[in-house]
Amino acid sequence: MLVVPRRTERLLVRPLCPDDRAAFVAAMRASAVLHAPWMPSRPPEADFDWLFDRQWEGHSTGRCCKLVAELPDGMLAAFVNLNDIVRGVTESCNAGWSVNALVGGKGFATEAVGALLDVAFGPAPEGLGLHRVAAGIMPENLASLRVAQKCGFRVEGFAPKLIRIAGQWRDHVLLAKLAEEHEMRSVIDTQ
Repeated sequence: MLVVPRRTERLLVRPLCPDDRAAFVAAMRASAVLHAPWMPSRPPEADFDWLFDRQWEGHSTGRCCKLVAELPDGMLAAFVNLNDIVRGVTESCNAGWSVNALVGGKGFATEAVGALLDVAFGPAPEGLGLHRVAAGIMPENLASLRVAQKCGFRVEGFAPKLIRIAGQWRDHVLLAKLAEEHEMRSVIDTQ
């Protein structure tokens, strides 16, 4: 899947690549406590290298689109994903995101999700030309709900016990955004 990198005010949002392993693992390790209440359960033997391998495998096969939001100094500030991409009659996917705890609270997740939506809704070949992007967020995850709101997602419903998180089935607020509701924010990177 060809995805053209995007520039925002402070970030380069680009596809995950094999060279990102060390920075990915470092960011996940630094963010483990912040992410623990919100991340789906993984096998006990799964470390951050395992997680990187899963992310890369999904991206490289085209089943999903895994992007990183890179700061000018090379630090990975956020991770944004388009998962479960369905072509044909729905042209849709599910979005997910997380921020590096070392730079959290500075709006990087919102900026990165805006660029992610530009990729999702942008016409081919620079974008994926999708019609709908959905997201599910636990009601207690106020920071992520704020990101969704700032990026124009609207609440569509509520799903009791949707995903197993930290060993328990957790409720999720269901949100979505349509292509016609989105205004492009980032610019295609020409460097």
